[in-house]
Amino acid sequence: MLESGRISNRQLIVLLLLAQIGDMILIYPAVITFFAHQDAWLSTVIGIPIGLLSILIMLKFYQLQPGKTLIEAMTGIWGNWIGGLFNLWYLFFFFVLTSIATREVGDFLTTQIIPSTPIRIVHLMFVLLLVWGVLHGLESIARTGEILLPLVTLFIVFLVICILPQADFDRVKPILSSGWLPLAKGMSVTIAYPYGELAAIMMLLPYTAKSQHRKRDIIITTIIGGLLLGSIVMISIMVLGAFFTQHNIYASFTLSQRISIGNFLERIEAIMATVWIISTYFKAVIYLYCFLLGTAQFLKLKTFRPLILPTGMMLFGMAIIIAPNITYYVSLIVYYWIDWDITCSTIIPLIAILAYKIRNRGNNGMLKPTG
Repeated sequence: MLESGRISNRQLIVLLLLAQIGDMILIYPAVITFFAHQDAWLSTVIGIPIGLLSILIMLKFYQLQPGKTLIEAMTGIWGNWIGGLFNLWYLFFFFVLTSIATREVGDFLTTQIIPSTPIRIVHLMFVLLLVWGVLHGLESIARTGEILLPLVTLFIVFLVICILPQADFDRVKPILSSGWLPLAKGMSVTIAYPYGELAAIMMLLPYTAKSQHRKRDIIITTIIGGLLLGSIVMISIMVLGAFFTQHNIYASFTLSQRISIGNFLERIEAIMATVWIISTYFKAVIYLYCFLLGTAQFLKLKTFRPLILPTGMMLFGMAIIIAPNITYYVSLIVYYWIDWDITCSTIIPLIAILAYKIRNRGNNGMLKPTG
């Protein structure tokens, strides 16, 4: 196998939780409130069990050919030609996800923290960190995640608790005032973003040590991630209101600016920015790793290391051209991105499962050879 390192089951769920939280800490409240308005919190709660179906489908897909990555399994199920097309689709998905995460970091820092710094400088520094991460391999990424995950989760809990005195439950009323359609649209956001973007699990499972309770741990972890993001959505609406949350791309950053305890503990938005950059970095480095590993498997290379430098250069350029600004991304691209996430995480794996079952009916589960 291209990757000689192995991660434990605990390290896997650490990476999944960081990838699920990722950039969603900041932009998730604005995106889901854009569709569901003051019922966004309800869309989050209802969307969690539906989002778990995507996780179960991806786990079932892996069980068809255990020990193989998504790229290898697609080739085994569909053959070289059709499987190759699906693989190119997923590789492009991984690369674009990494590019968008890089662009989000650049937009956030140059608009909120260091406005006088050119965005290309921020992108260059972030891409160098990504390249440094994948150079050290999956084990190093996972171990670093174990160290930094407590900081991310504790700050989210700290943010919610400290801003809670300013919350007003009347801001979420009236419930279902806009009907069921906005609620359903908000649920599609929950399914697509926190859960649909965990397609990387199909690339990481082959490099994870076997565990009797792996499926249970993954489900519990993704529920916790959904609840953490849901709590941010809920508190954003209760403090800022649905209108301001919808029109403020960085709602949770604004919440951190409003924290004031005894006129002593306040202005902690720099910590919020640091936590967000950490979680976004892990999401980006995981998908960059999946892209490099998948590309090497697709091209039948012995190692993905020769691909790291050219991929980093392409990533630097793609982060600029992916969207003119973050507003364009949130207001326009999000419509198509929801469809793309659901397609990659649910529809394609489900079709592959059905095709596998049909082709191997009466064959005792043995995969028939394909061209």
